[in-house]
Amino acid sequence: MKYLVDSDFLISFASDEDSNHLRSLNIYKNLKKDTELLALNLVFQESTTVISKRFGMNQAKIFYVMVNKFINTRILLDEILEKEIWKIFLNQTKKGTSFIDCANLAVYQKFKLDGILSFDDFYPKEVRIS
Repeated sequence: MKYLVDSDFLISFASDEDSNHLRSLNIYKNLKKDTELLALNLVFQESTTVISKRFGMNQAKIFYVMVNKFINTRILLDEILEKEIWKIFLNQTKKGTSFIDCANLAVYQKFKLDGILSFDDFYPKEVRIS
């Protein structure tokens, strides 16, 4: 199994103050041992920034190290993928749509992944592992 990991999952996994902390721990615990976890570099940046804002730079540094151990594969945006993301993003109608959520959806589709670890309702239920 190959799952893409969203920022909200990483943040809830790392923060026992997060309302989804226990859910994220249970999901992770129930993953098969050979499961590969992937994340966009944008997700690394977004989630580490959120941790920095909530808890400070010391926690952000610890979080960054943890995420690099947690994620098996980091996906970098290339020009072709970015164009696909912009197509998805510009087709959205809901106010406040996240470019990074659209990026995750594009990566999920491009690499034919098994799901996205996220608590975000933006992702269709059949895609979201929550």
